[in-house]
Amino acid sequence: MTTIAEALNAAAQRAAAAPRRVFRLPLTPRLLSLFGVVLLTAVTGLMLGFAALAFAMQWALGLFVLACAGFMGALTGYVWRDLRGKWGLRVVLDADTVTLDLPANRSLIHRPPAQHLTIRYADIAALDARFEAYGSLGMKIMQRTYVLHRGSGELIFLFEERALATGMASSYFTDIVADLTTRAGIQLHELGTVEGTGGVLAVWGTQAPDWAAPALPRERANRLWRQAASTGSLTIAVFLIVILVMRYFGTG
Repeated sequence: MTTIAEALNAAAQRAAAAPRRVFRLPLTPRLLSLFGVVLLTAVTGLMLGFAALAFAMQWALGLFVLACAGFMGALTGYVWRDLRGKWGLRVVLDADTVTLDLPANRSLIHRPPAQHLTIRYADIAALDARFEAYGSLGMKIMQRTYVLHRGSGELIFLFEERALATGMASSYFTDIVADLTTRAGIQLHELGTVEGTGGVLAVWGTQAPDWAAPALPRERANRLWRQAASTGSLTIAVFLIVILVMRYFGTG
């Protein structure tokens, strides 16, 4: 029968044998976020210019265009947060420790503080994961979040996968989480599916459930997953329709 000390020793030997690993998000999603910020900033500036011209013609039209510019400006801030979170995130796995460089904007729904710390594997008590559903305007999104528990009881929000159950689902952190649990000699605890508040378009006014919230019944969770898949299909369909309309009017 394997004792706890033997299990910890075996985990330490596996970690020592593994090479140093530095993880960052791939360059492509980071550049896409950067492009989104630049594009939205340009569009917001143009709309502000149009608003100034519209006020000269009719104040009601000017107010409408100004409101649209304000919406685009708020959306620009949202994408800027995403860019900062993607660009600053870094995880380094060494023989005995993990170094976490976690920017404050690594989550678009949770509000974790920025953290830069080095933790010994022996100080990692657990690593949890759960699925989170958020609804807005009849639509649902599903994401997967990871949290690390230190032996002192401190809880550290790590990161999240987004757009699950759709063709745009991310899986950037699956491998690094598996490597971390192996080196720390622990297992990933699956906490099931929970539901939070989606606010407006899951962008403004969102509220994440407490980490101690119980998992939803299977029937409710399955229904949320189906709704998230339907939302993803609808988003892709709308995107394709917009492209077709733009091509039609561009070549007509």
